Amino acid sequence: MMTKRILYRSLLLLPALLCVLALSVPAHATSALATTEPKAETEAAALPVDSLGRSTPRGTVVGFLESIAKEDFEKASEYLDLATIPQAQRKKRGAGLAKELQVLLDKGGWFFPSSMLSNDRDGRKDEEGIVEGSERIGNLRGNGRTIDIVAQQNKDADGNLIWLISADTLDQLPLVSNASTEDEPLINKVLPDTLTETKLFGAPAGHWIAVIFLFALAYLSVWFVILGLLALLKKVWTKKCSISGTHFLDAVRVPVSLYVAVWVFGYSSLWLGLSIIVRQHVTQLNVIIAWFALALLVWRLIDIFAEAAQNKIVANGRFFGISSILFFARRIVKVIFGIFMLFIVLDNLGVDVTAGLAALGIGGIALALGAQKTLENFIGSLSIVIDQPVHIGDYCKIGDAAGTVEDIGMRSTRLRTNERTLITIPNGDLSNQRIENFARRTRFLVNRKFQLRYDATPEQLRLFIKKTGEMLFANEHVTEEGLPIRYLGPGDGGHVVELFFYINVSDNNEFLRIQQDLMLGMADLIRETGLYYIIPSQTMLPAIDQRGKTD
Repeated sequence: MMTKRILYRSLLLLPALLCVLALSVPAHATSALATTEPKAETEAAALPVDSLGRSTPRGTVVGFLESIAKEDFEKASEYLDLATIPQAQRKKRGAGLAKELQVLLDKGGWFFPSSMLSNDRDGRKDEEGIVEGSERIGNLRGNGRTIDIVAQQNKDADGNLIWLISADTLDQLPLVSNASTEDEPLINKVLPDTLTETKLFGAPAGHWIAVIFLFALAYLSVWFVILGLLALLKKVWTKKCSISGTHFLDAVRVPVSLYVAVWVFGYSSLWLGLSIIVRQHVTQLNVIIAWFALALLVWRLIDIFAEAAQNKIVANGRFFGISSILFFARRIVKVIFGIFMLFIVLDNLGVDVTAGLAALGIGGIALALGAQKTLENFIGSLSIVIDQPVHIGDYCKIGDAAGTVEDIGMRSTRLRTNERTLITIPNGDLSNQRIENFARRTRFLVNRKFQLRYDATPEQLRLFIKKTGEMLFANEHVTEEGLPIRYLGPGDGGHVVELFFYINVSDNNEFLRIQQDLMLGMADLIRETGLYYIIPSQTMLPAIDQRGKTD
């Protein structure tokens, strides 16, 4: 039930995020919000507030527990529906019923955590099996029976609506009571009298101390049990997949141990008979720890499955095509999941998440107007992920900057230059710039012109061109198409020869090595055929002063 309600509340985050992403809203929409919100606040302020906090089911439970913690059972009886008891007997019998209810709660009963109790004046209306104006707030166990503790909406002497523990629940107390009701809980039989008689926050001090040792014992026992089970699973793990069995099992060990320990602790505290006051405070902490364990488990599973997908992509040779999308998607999922878990924790701490989300939705309108540049960068990052002009590890030229892409974030992209400096480019600007991706080349072009001396004969030129072409085609990396070497005729200083061919490699270092071997081989052929390069020469003229004399 709690999970269903938390999920329902967390879905309210979607409209808030859409408001943040909106760049503008209609004027009539903002005016409507401005006019309706003060009206709602005025109506809420007009409703009377009960001095004992009984305006909501959560307030009734909190008030009852505070009263029995102070051993003020007469005040605690004011949280009970005593309408069926004669007026003259209400004070005495009410205090007795409050004390009896506490005893039954200490011996195996419980109230639901605060996050599961409605904090609305009208209570929760979506609970199955409960009539309107009532809400299930806990359970009692005894004599092999389990009964629900139900809060019901009633009117006080002034006609105001308040929530009280229902008369029907009080009538069923004898069903779960027995002769051993007054027996001491097991924990009190183990602890020394000093720790049971000394009270701390309305409960025996030894019960608070026992909580620490009990949870530590529960976690350690679960840890060793799960450690043994995982060790056994590692030996029988035979399924071949991109996720190693050891990696997966090691990742889930801590969150699973923590989650199971919470349940072991909960049942152990009931078995030992810890005070309801202690358990109610600790139960709220247990819920938070359980959610934290689930969050940690999901967080690690996101990394594990992302790593598995990446390994599969690499194995299929498609790493540079999908890695950026995978990397970015993992970040997006973690951010959304982190926000989701934050609202769950806040809800369990008693924060009104619904009101916070409503405020976030209204404030998101102003935030969107003031964060247009941030939104531009975010949208730019989405276009980069969808269009995929670059990937992590690509060497590219973006505007005037050239380097290797190190990271593609939600706001910016980082480029490591050849000088080993780091350039950060906002994604909004990156999506509008000209990008030259050198990593996408399927082959490298060699296009060079050089000149040979005029004293070379046609036979020497023909022989050189023939042997150079044979040398180039003999290399397995040179494309066998077109004329890799061609004679362009006489130039300003000699015979002009052009190289034009492709080297079929994708790695730049491999290209440089092959090009070097080919250029050195061509130099050997020039020497072998008796040809010579044109050596650029410069003519130096002596300076002449105004008198006609040379220096």
